[in-house]
Amino acid sequence: LGLTVLELTGDVTPDMAALRRADIIITTPEKWDGVTRSWQRRDYVKLVRVVIIDEIHLLGEDRGPVLEVIVSRMRYISSRTGSQCRLLGLSTALANAHDLADWLGIDPRPGRGLFNFRPSVRPVPMEVHIRGFPGQHYCPRI
Repeated sequence: LGLTVLELTGDVTPDMAALRRADIIITTPEKWDGVTRSWQRRDYVKLVRVVIIDEIHLLGEDRGPVLEVIVSRMRYISSRTGSQCRLLGLSTALANAHDLADWLGIDPRPGRGLFNFRPSVRPVPMEVHIRGFPGQHYCPRI
């Protein structure tokens, strides 16, 4: 495809010229959070048109606040620059896809932006087992 892919993590920090030339930046939520805090001084952040968040169901876990900040900040940057940034959340298991789509600003109508595939379309069959565990503490998850 002729695209330039760049890794931006705590282990790898490319130079600014490489960042500007990159078509795709692969990074961690924590690193992107730090980079986008100074978005006004970083032109390559303003040029981002798609953010793909893998394992978006982790919003209910330890990384949740960082993911929330990234989504909120990218939406804010889009509103300030007038450039649309598409947010794409991926998850293998998500009980409340419509709630998450609403929060992301995605049209939940079929074929409009929310694609919630049934287990029957998986290339490998999936078995679902639900077990209850007695306990006093309930930790809600998204």
